[in-house]
Amino acid sequence: MSTVYVFGHTHPDNDAILSAVVLSQLLNARGDGNLYLPYRLGDIPSESASILDAWDIPEPALLDEVPGASVTGERQKVILVDHNEEIQSVRGLRGADIVGVVDHHRIAGFSTPAPTYFVALPWGSTCSIIYHLFGTLGIEPTSAQLCLMLSAIMTDTIMLKSPTTTDHDRRIVADISRELGVDPMEFGMGIFLERADAHPSPREVVAGDVKAFEIEGRRVVICKHETINKDVVLEDVRALRIAMDDYRRENDCETLVLVVTDVVREGSQVLLCGSVSLPERALGISDAPEGAWMPGVMSRKKQIVAPILVASDR
Repeated sequence: MSTVYVFGHTHPDNDAILSAVVLSQLLNARGDGNLYLPYRLGDIPSESASILDAWDIPEPALLDEVPGASVTGERQKVILVDHNEEIQSVRGLRGADIVGVVDHHRIAGFSTPAPTYFVALPWGSTCSIIYHLFGTLGIEPTSAQLCLMLSAIMTDTIMLKSPTTTDHDRRIVADISRELGVDPMEFGMGIFLERADAHPSPREVVAGDVKAFEIEGRRVVICKHETINKDVVLEDVRALRIAMDDYRRENDCETLVLVVTDVVREGSQVLLCGSVSLPERALGISDAPEGAWMPGVMSRKKQIVAPILVASDR
């Protein structure tokens, strides 16, 4: 029997936390002789902590680094969820044995010395894919697992408003909501209202949900914060910009992009820091002190990262 670590990306969001928890439970229920343990690579979001507590499920332990090979040379087995890029993962990943990936992002810089299970679908949430895996493996999810997956799907698709949302996500949300007897929109809005009640500091807004990329040999970080009222988040934009610059310098980033998404107004205020020419060109904006309002922009992956990557190739 092997112990397999299951974890999402650094600076985890709701989907990264809950997909690690639910996938571990699913694989343990399958009973292949291994023990699957969920971990997290950063602070747990308030909405994740709340729903895990409501169902009396322990929070995943914090993992700072994958342990090195044992005295027999056996490497620690791991499964990556909600990411596959090394720059977004845990220290020591190169020394691990990656036995699986479940993800819904681009595939970049990923390789393994041996074949591995790799499930990647362009759906709105990793938990949508995990729900599909329950059916594939012939295992019925519990009410707790359904609730966790619905929470992750509704936050990752921004209540099905993000352009990354697919018909698969909509069908899965309808199926889970019917099984749980809940209204999905009310359920999703409750999560965002709870997040607003947390009153994040400027540092927490910047560092709460971060994705790092290597673009043109430079480290670019794209931070995302979702809210029901962007005006509250941007009330002290000067403090927010200080937090942005502090984070950029501390993490040796060439460029930092902060995307503050307003769930109600269905758009994002985008602020830039550091070397801004690439994101300005890619997004067609200028970095005003208060940032640039981009109506309809809800997805970091599709509407921020993708244009920047395309512009860097020109």
